[in-house]
Amino acid sequence: MRAPMQSRNEVLDSTGSQLLTMGREDSHLGRLWGTRTAASLVIFIWATLSAGTFASTPQQSNTAFGQIVEKAKRASEESRLDEAAALYVRALALRPRWADGWWSLATLEYDQDHYAKAAADFAKLIELQPKNGTAHAMLGLCQFELGKDEPALKNLLSAEQLGIIKDEQLRHVALYHMGVLELRMRKFGDAKETLDQLARARVRTKELITSLGLAVLLVRPQDAPPDGTPGSTVIDRAGDAEALLAAKDYDKAKQTYVELTGEFPAYPNLHFAFGRLLLETNETDAAVEQFQLELKRDPDNLNSLLEIAAVRYLVDSEDGLRYAEKALKLAPRLPFAHYLVGLLRLDTGNAAGAIPELQIAQKAFPNEGRIYFSLGNAYARTGQKEAAAKARAEFARLNTLEAKKRGPSLYSDRPPGLAEGKLETLGTGKPPS
Repeated sequence: MRAPMQSRNEVLDSTGSQLLTMGREDSHLGRLWGTRTAASLVIFIWATLSAGTFASTPQQSNTAFGQIVEKAKRASEESRLDEAAALYVRALALRPRWADGWWSLATLEYDQDHYAKAAADFAKLIELQPKNGTAHAMLGLCQFELGKDEPALKNLLSAEQLGIIKDEQLRHVALYHMGVLELRMRKFGDAKETLDQLARARVRTKELITSLGLAVLLVRPQDAPPDGTPGSTVIDRAGDAEALLAAKDYDKAKQTYVELTGEFPAYPNLHFAFGRLLLETNETDAAVEQFQLELKRDPDNLNSLLEIAAVRYLVDSEDGLRYAEKALKLAPRLPFAHYLVGLLRLDTGNAAGAIPELQIAQKAFPNEGRIYFSLGNAYARTGQKEAAAKARAEFARLNTLEAKKRGPSLYSDRPPGLAEGKLETLGTGKPPS
């Protein structure tokens, strides 16, 4: 099993030249940003925050409170971290809504690997400031260390949507953790998008390359083959190809997959991964050939079935429908399969048969405008004018909302909300437009 996904949490530095390990020996928060101590880091970050995002420190009218705070700051600056934390606890007992204090206490605890305590403190800060994206990011990192994967991912996604301090190192740290969490939860498409951001930023480490390979081959970190085995080699080389793709070095990326599929033609999902890369380079026919080779290896390969069905839409929808319906039989609970079957039935003149499939997809993804667009067309073709008008109005509303929210957040260059609510399979991307 691969080390970077296991007991210790490894994260990338801002240049991508090395990994900073967040284990007990060297996990100190200050080291993630260079040589600053944790205390000076807190001061640095707090000084950069806009007044509209974080609350300012309450006026220290209480003399006892002011004295405790000064002692706590001094203890932090002198690296007496246990003493500083105890003093911040005393100060917060006097002023429990002091947001700056919760931040200082939380980062002090995090700096000492006291992840449970730090998580509780960051949670208190979020209670006071629900839109504090940086606090959500730090809480997610704590929860990662504590093995609480689902809440960790939720908080990292919240940080992405809310925005955090513009610090490349923290951004890389959070992106890497988010990608690992998505891999663990079989959100392979989301993991690929997350990790691609690091690859596009020219981060190059073995850990990132391995994670990219796991994402495209649909392998969870806990299921990865041991280092030094042929399976490990395939994963790393596939990751290399994906990093080349992110850097737009298409020829080298393609050549890597040509060599890999020649050497390991029966490796699970390798032809599928190659097909996905060929779709990225607009080589549709060659991509379908790879998906067919994957189906030759495994006739029930769900993702290849869905990819072919999606590619055939509007080109040869009758042929695509065969693949989509087989996929639906294999995965009757997969909303994307219902969506594709509905879309292809509609395109082949079976509007009545499309409606129930599209309705299932709509219930699973109530904020996907494309489903309402297709439903509107299906209702219109079956004479349901009122339902058609309602579906089309909802499409127009969602389309307007999507246009307004589209654009990068402070946290990343991925548009807010992209990881949640979109239609996707285990490894595929968006539904056809």
